[in-house]
Amino acid sequence: MYQCNISVEKSKASWLKSIERILELQFKAIDGVVASGEHSGRAIISIACEKDRKKAAKNIITETLIEMYLTAVKYEHLKKRLKLTHLSDASATLLIHSLVAFDREAEKEIAESALKFNDNIALDGIFNFKLAELKQRWNEIAQLATSNSNHLHHDDTLNELLRFLVSAVTPKIKKLAVGANEHYFVVKGIYNKNNFEVSFTTAEQLMVYLINVAPLELTLEGDFSDKKLYNTIVSIFDGKAAK
Repeated sequence: MYQCNISVEKSKASWLKSIERILELQFKAIDGVVASGEHSGRAIISIACEKDRKKAAKNIITETLIEMYLTAVKYEHLKKRLKLTHLSDASATLLIHSLVAFDREAEKEIAESALKFNDNIALDGIFNFKLAELKQRWNEIAQLATSNSNHLHHDDTLNELLRFLVSAVTPKIKKLAVGANEHYFVVKGIYNKNNFEVSFTTAEQLMVYLINVAPLELTLEGDFSDKKLYNTIVSIFDGKAAK
């Protein structure tokens, strides 16, 4: 039996929460089990599987932890350090998500080279020591954004910055179509040769999703009653009206 314990101090238990369901699904596929709990002031996830699945298990853990550090941890880190007094909460959220997505390929390489672990993983220890380079990069990003935040209270200026940040994100989806009706937004696209459709009830949810996937081409369909949102999508993602 192969077993691995992943822990973090309780104040950062949200890190583990962000990946618990993912690990459960991934390990179910290789007949493994995942259990969570607390011990000595630390939140813990314990994982077990048969020894012949050890390599697959380590790959799952590595990929999941890298994604955790580059999304949930980076978002939390930037949010704590950014002082965006000139921005609305909605605009600040979009900026932080754009900064999280920005340069993720380069940061993934840094994380992959640093993330070597044994079967007892302390997430906070890895972050503070092995991932110190990432932490320093994020501190510099936060300082730069904070020092220039007074220039971002105009929508045009903010959208220009978001457009720049998103343009540097490696796209997860090539083409998307976004439709709007009175109650929700619908996003349609093709991923791994399969059609998919996902809906969002708020403009913020929609924008965060678009920032994360950074489509190369985006088409706008239907009647967008929120003209500010429509113009924002056009500005940041070069959205085009459907013909």
